[in-house]
Amino acid sequence: MAELNTDLLIIGGGVTGLCTAYLCRKKNIDCTLIESQETLGKKWRLAGGAMGNMTNRTISPEHYVSHNSKQAKKLLQTLFKSWTTEHVLAFMHEMDMEYEERDFGQIFCKEPVKNLIGTLVQSLAKTRILTNEKIQSFSCEQKDPKKHYIIQTKTHTIRCGKLVIATGSSAYPQLGASDFALQVARKWGHKTFPFRSALAPLLLPEHSPLLGLEGISLPVRMKSFRDGQEKADPCGIRPLLFTHTGLSGPAGLVISCLWKDGETISINFLPEDNLLEKMHDTANGKKLVKNLILPLMPDRLAYALMPKDLQERKIAELSKKDRERLIASIQNYQFIPKGIDTFKKAEACIGGIDLDGVTANLESKLHENLYFGGECLDITGLLGGYNIHFALACAHKIASKI
Repeated sequence: MAELNTDLLIIGGGVTGLCTAYLCRKKNIDCTLIESQETLGKKWRLAGGAMGNMTNRTISPEHYVSHNSKQAKKLLQTLFKSWTTEHVLAFMHEMDMEYEERDFGQIFCKEPVKNLIGTLVQSLAKTRILTNEKIQSFSCEQKDPKKHYIIQTKTHTIRCGKLVIATGSSAYPQLGASDFALQVARKWGHKTFPFRSALAPLLLPEHSPLLGLEGISLPVRMKSFRDGQEKADPCGIRPLLFTHTGLSGPAGLVISCLWKDGETISINFLPEDNLLEKMHDTANGKKLVKNLILPLMPDRLAYALMPKDLQERKIAELSKKDRERLIASIQNYQFIPKGIDTFKKAEACIGGIDLDGVTANLESKLHENLYFGGECLDITGLLGGYNIHFALACAHKIASKI
């Protein structure tokens, strides 16, 4: 069993862990990084279709969710004041990575993000990195004047004066993801919220008329609501993709972050059309309902949405109640999801370590020199580069404090 002493130990070789190590190396801090998997940045390598959606032109607290929204807003404003989109672009330049901007302000690498990770890891040649190290126990001891943390793996006993936990969430367990950070936080007195899937497909209820439409994709506007309270994607209209079991695509993934069990989902399948205006147009009066709707969306979806008793009726013959029913079926389609798909299909998680337990520098309020960063915190970004930006901002904040 090898004994190892280090000033700083970082647990987790993802975005926050690797970038914290990189920034601390530039400060000549004695640093050790351990990762439970053989490959560093396994989940990061898949981000953005392997092209790394690194950030967004619009970075603000409204693109994040948390159980503690007031504290999250305050913390995010602090983080983003010192770590902006331009800082991410500068970091990409340091890593010899060019970028491209896509719709909704999303910024991706021009090459696979594994190339950026490779450059980053090369820059850590003088940093002690231990991979495939499963943690068996963790503890802390008070040695005046400071506390020391002890991490036990199968091959090492590691003692450090400063500890960073950046092990992410339970999303993608097939890549080694777990709730390790929550286990540590709870043992050492922190309040936590259990992880649940986010940025994952919504599951349709049994017998839903939307089942069997897999492969269809179209732009929609979605919202989740209950008791008069509405939550909607701040980006507005995004593509929705039907799967065998539910709703995915950017619109579905975003609403999975906002939705809570039991809430109703509303979908406007024609967000850029005014159906009522089209029905009032005398030129459409003799058209059958189906002939008005079919040119506007995929046939299979149109027939699934249109009330069957109205499809063969002429527009001019519809009563006010019929017109309202038709509009509601297409531009305000409502249902309660059966749930959200499993961690295996989730890109992120809702939940994590309660923000009331950490300072603006992401240091534990209960234990000196213990830091939490990235997805293990109770902050989740919506689709569009927000989670990687947050992870990088955490790395910058922690490294600046250390």
